[in-house]
Amino acid sequence: MNFKRLITLAIFSSAVAGWTGVYAMPPVDKTPVIVFINGKKYYIHTVKAGDTLYSIAKAYEVSEAAIKECNPSSADGLKIDQTIKIPVPEKVQAEARAEKKRKREYLNHKIKAGETLYGIARDYNISVATLMEDNPDMNPQTLAIGQTLWVRKAEIGSSSEQEAKDDMAEYAENLNKAADDGYIYHVVMPGETIYSLAQRYGITENEFVAMNDVDGGLKSGAVVRVPDPDRNIKHVAELVESEAAADNAHSAAEGRGADVSFRSIPKSEPLDIALMLPLEVDSKPNASYVEFYQGFLLGLERLKEQGRGAVNLTLYNTAHDQLKVQQIVRDGSFTPTDLIVGPVYEDELNPVIEFAEANGVPVVSPLANLSAVESPVLYQLAPAAENKYDKIGNLIDGGRDIYLIYASSNDGEFEREILSELEGKSRYSYTYSYNQKSIFTPRDASSPAISDMADVLKGERDCLFIVLANSEIDVDRILGTISSANASIVERGTKSAQYVVLGTSRWGRFNNIDHTSFFNNNVVMISTYHAKRDSAAVREFDSRYIEAYGMLPSLYSYRGYDAAVIFGAGMRSDIDYRMLDNRYTPLQTEYKFRQTGDGGRYVNQEWMRVNYNSNYTITLE
Repeated sequence: MNFKRLITLAIFSSAVAGWTGVYAMPPVDKTPVIVFINGKKYYIHTVKAGDTLYSIAKAYEVSEAAIKECNPSSADGLKIDQTIKIPVPEKVQAEARAEKKRKREYLNHKIKAGETLYGIARDYNISVATLMEDNPDMNPQTLAIGQTLWVRKAEIGSSSEQEAKDDMAEYAENLNKAADDGYIYHVVMPGETIYSLAQRYGITENEFVAMNDVDGGLKSGAVVRVPDPDRNIKHVAELVESEAAADNAHSAAEGRGADVSFRSIPKSEPLDIALMLPLEVDSKPNASYVEFYQGFLLGLERLKEQGRGAVNLTLYNTAHDQLKVQQIVRDGSFTPTDLIVGPVYEDELNPVIEFAEANGVPVVSPLANLSAVESPVLYQLAPAAENKYDKIGNLIDGGRDIYLIYASSNDGEFEREILSELEGKSRYSYTYSYNQKSIFTPRDASSPAISDMADVLKGERDCLFIVLANSEIDVDRILGTISSANASIVERGTKSAQYVVLGTSRWGRFNNIDHTSFFNNNVVMISTYHAKRDSAAVREFDSRYIEAYGMLPSLYSYRGYDAAVIFGAGMRSDIDYRMLDNRYTPLQTEYKFRQTGDGGRYVNQEWMRVNYNSNYTITLE
């Protein structure tokens, strides 16, 4: 039993008179899933085709204004598969409490020190979903000692330990979809420790303890939080889309003119680098960019060991303030700069670009995927979006049967990208569901029925399974079904088709999937960055970073190191040729630059294809 068991249809219709008749609104699938965010309760609703603000508001008995207040982006319209937060009305909570008093079919459980919702559900063999339904004021993340829970007698003994784990994992998954507080929420599994979780998420044990109430020890089933390592990068992407200034757009339209000649700096001269980062915004330190700076310093240290010459580094805090960036550039002390790394945000680039073009200085944009600014002095480390799937050409060239696998909740961005790549190509399409076994329902008449996945793998043609589901539970079950079918065929001595599963690098955020399933299914992912300890270079960098700073490096640390090594060395020679026709691999991730056009910026072309091989090795392309 899980949260999906609780889903009911709240059907609201409205008729609009028109010249040709009456239009009926499609029903809204009202979810019972409730999560607590900053002490407030919200339904987590995934937008389906036909959903409108009006229909959703009516289904959940709240105002459209309340939904807009919790989801500012909804004012611009809803998107299919978008996740939105809907405040739980007080009336619903009061009715639930009154209903329990009337029934008198419950046990009272008084919470004791150290108990978790998972542990209580396991003790009574009742589902977490049922406990949450019957106790709407209960926050699974912060159970209060002495708080009384209602335990439905009729449901005692109806659920297993594994179902309790699945319910808690689904709660955390829904919380992660909606929470925007800069944290990832994780359900503690048996055997996990404060040390192991701190190591996994790249924080110290003290930092973990400060974020979570673990005075009584770390309990299985507890919901804990850790910093979201992708939050600032996602924030950069959002700002690129929403804050690009009008003058940037004007620059994109008109171009910036002819190419600029760069001068390499001989080793006999010091290399002057300006590093421009938002180390502090609104008087609040930004740890991610401190980590970038730390990685950058280790990159410069490596160049010094290689005899690349002296470096004078000047660090500027931009504070994500356009005026401050202008002041920095106009200061006379900025003039001797040979190389500029930053600023991070596109809306701050114009004054820096103007300075760089006038002085023949390269500018490195280290994180943002730029959309408006074009200039022959500008280098973009983030790979070009249009090249993302270049390296899966051999998987979709017609030599494999292609199976698209959807579920009740899907990764909309991944779906749009893949459908664009598959335009005009033959493929089959299925919706995955689970009811005591895995079910694959054809989505169109051209897709044959699948009664058993083993029947698919017995075929003579190679297969590509593209899993579009974005639920951790669905992805885990789909991968398990495919690998089990393959294993059963092999055990019977029958030949199995060769197959690959194409997934998304966002699966790396799933905490409860055993990654051996990636190897068992020959999973392929396309990623902007790859740095794992199966590489000697990464292991060495990690050791140096831990020794220098007492903590594990983050993605920002790796990017900082890469920027320093590539352009610190490049300024001694390769910049004469604008860094073209060379591949750079400071750690594991490769970079290769190409100009977007006459007078355009230089953009990294290299996405990483990560292959999880059946012999338990990872190879990169």
